[in-house]
Amino acid sequence: MRLTAMSYNLMRVFEEISKTQQPELIHPSDKKYSEALEIRQQQAQKRDRFVNPLFSQARISRISSYTIRAVQNAIITGMSLQCFMSSLVARLVSRHQLIGEH
Repeated sequence: MRLTAMSYNLMRVFEEISKTQQPELIHPSDKKYSEALEIRQQQAQKRDRFVNPLFSQARISRISSYTIRAVQNAIITGMSLQCFMSSLVARLVSRHQLIGEH
């Protein structure tokens, strides 16, 4: 159980560090969440309702499957930490591609 928790925390650290290296970029899963939230808001407005504002706050995101696979591949191939982090940063997308940024 401890090994699982440590592995999870290590992957979260890798993912969060990759986000802080390029603060103007976001993870594709965050973009997907924002797009889905925008659709929910549009549907709610059509019904004269609203989406709970807490959904627009910072959220605890799940570790993306890309990050998990990248960690596995880095371990198997013996990739350096610097190369590994560069590959994670390369996956980030521009914030300007968000629909309805909040």
